[in-house]
Amino acid sequence: LRKKAGAMKKKKKRNWVLNIILVIAIVCFLGSGGYLLKYYWDSWQAEKNISALEDMILTDEEAAAQTGTGDGSLESGESSDRQAASNRYARLLEQNPDFIGWIQIEGTPISYPVMYTPDDPEYYLHRNFDKEYEYSGLPFVDGSCSLDPRSTNVIVYGHNMKSDTMFSHLLDYQDESFYKEHPYITFNTIYGDAQYEIVSVILARALYEDEEGFRYYGMIDAASQEEFDEYMANIHAMELYDTGVDASYGDQLLTLSTCEYSQENGRLAIIAKKR
Repeated sequence: LRKKAGAMKKKKKRNWVLNIILVIAIVCFLGSGGYLLKYYWDSWQAEKNISALEDMILTDEEAAAQTGTGDGSLESGESSDRQAASNRYARLLEQNPDFIGWIQIEGTPISYPVMYTPDDPEYYLHRNFDKEYEYSGLPFVDGSCSLDPRSTNVIVYGHNMKSDTMFSHLLDYQDESFYKEHPYITFNTIYGDAQYEIVSVILARALYEDEEGFRYYGMIDAASQEEFDEYMANIHAMELYDTGVDASYGDQLLTLSTCEYSQENGRLAIIAKKR
C-alpha cells in the first residue's frame, strides 16, 4: 500500500508539473500570437497612413497652377521647377516641415515619404509622420548629407520589415532579373524631381567605429576625382552582379540602405546615379 501510495503521489506530482508546463506553453503561444497580430496590424495601419499622405500630393497641374506670378505668367527655368516641386508637397510640408521628398520604385510597393532631420538624424527611425512612436518609422536621409546645396551622395535609410513594408523589397535586388525589371529609382524632393539609374547592388556591413574597412556610407562629398573613383572602385568590387552602369566624378549619387541578416550588422545597399 505504501508503494502504491508513493507511486500515486509521484504521478500526481508529475501531472502537476506537466500541467504547469502546458499552461506556460499556452501562455507563450498566445503571447507570441498576440505580438505577431499586433505587429502586422501596426504595419497595415502604417501603410494605410502612408497611402493617405500620398493622396495629399498635388498633381503636376495643381502644382503648376500655384507657381504662377500675379499676372498669371510662370517663372522661368530652374526656379519655376523648384517652386512647382515645393508646391506639389505643400500640404505635407504644412503638416510636417521635416518632410524632404518622396521616394518610389515603379512596379514595387516602395513608395514613401522621406524625412530629413540633420540635427537628430535618426529621429524617424521609429516615428511616423505625426512624430508618434511607430516601430517601422519612415525612410530618412543621413544627417551628414545635404540636399540644398546637394552633396555628392545622398543616403536614405529605411527598415527591412518582416511585413514586407518600407525598404524590405530592396532585398529583391539580390536577383539580377529583378534589377533588370526595375533599374530606376524616382526621388522627387521639395527642390525638384529626379530619376536615378541603379549602378550597383551590394551586400556590406555597418562597421563599428573602431573597425577598419570600407564604408559604403562613408563618402558624402567627394573632394576630388581620385576620392570618387576610389569609392566607386570599392563599390564595384562588392557588387552582386555587373549592371553595366558606372558613375563618374561629377555625377550625383543616391544610396538606399536597409538591414540584411546574412551577417552581423549586415546591410544591403543600392547605389544609383542621377540621370
